[in-house]
Amino acid sequence: MSDMSSPLRILEISIPHVSAGGTLPEAMDLPVQIAKAGYNTVFVLPWMKVSRAHSPSPYAVVDHMKMNETIGSIEEATHWIALCNDVGLRVVLDLPLNHTSPFHVWTARDGWYIKNERNEMQPPSGTEWNDVVQINHFNGEVLNACIEVVLFWRKLGVDGFRLDAAYHMPDSFLESLIANVRQSTPGAVVFWTDGKRYGELRPYFDAWLHHEAFLLAKHDENLWKEGVGSDNGNGIYYLTNHDTLRAGLSPMQEWPGSYHDLNARLQASGSNFLHSWSEWKDVNSSYSFLLK
Repeated sequence: MSDMSSPLRILEISIPHVSAGGTLPEAMDLPVQIAKAGYNTVFVLPWMKVSRAHSPSPYAVVDHMKMNETIGSIEEATHWIALCNDVGLRVVLDLPLNHTSPFHVWTARDGWYIKNERNEMQPPSGTEWNDVVQINHFNGEVLNACIEVVLFWRKLGVDGFRLDAAYHMPDSFLESLIANVRQSTPGAVVFWTDGKRYGELRPYFDAWLHHEAFLLAKHDENLWKEGVGSDNGNGIYYLTNHDTLRAGLSPMQEWPGSYHDLNARLQASGSNFLHSWSEWKDVNSSYSFLLK
């Protein structure tokens, strides 16, 4: 089993996009292929239950302890995680605990969500996310429920979690959540967040997606080339991730004329790096080994 120390070689996986039908049974051969390609970690986008009639987004969860039935069952997810671990891959699950769908099973509980003066649930402040509503993290029952969610997936074999939109959550909540999980489960469990400036101030996170480097690359590729590899800390570098697709751009469109050079430098560096599922159907990308 590979450990979680640097350098991390991460493949971001969206199960609905790595097989013809988008299901776990069709993805059972992926762990072997991914490990052979040199990765040591898979970062799985949320696969929990959603209400597709309301929003197809995997971040608009309606039940954190049930699977999206179009992807597969809990038993199939457990088996897939075990297959990853068997070939030396750690599994990090993208977990949205800042907000939920307004149709989540928790929304019937009093005091669990932030509401306005008209007693209406609200999207996260400062966002335009109109398909999710903000959890009230100052409610102790919410903390216990979130700990239960993390431990549920941990017991099924998940090795770590990226806490989506952690910057919207109070530090006191995050510290309590992470400390409780680590005290309640055997072995190491890792937590990721977003942003170097944010992550470095919160040592209870093990790594952070290096958004600042991504933006620097977009602003000044030469400066980025000089810096990549010099920061061998807990940052995870990337050139594309799932958010890139909001602009409808493939990696080669995002980085016209320079993607292959930038990606080669990243892979040759001593830095942690992530390859995005948004690349997987491009025959010229790092995902080409998955194409039949």
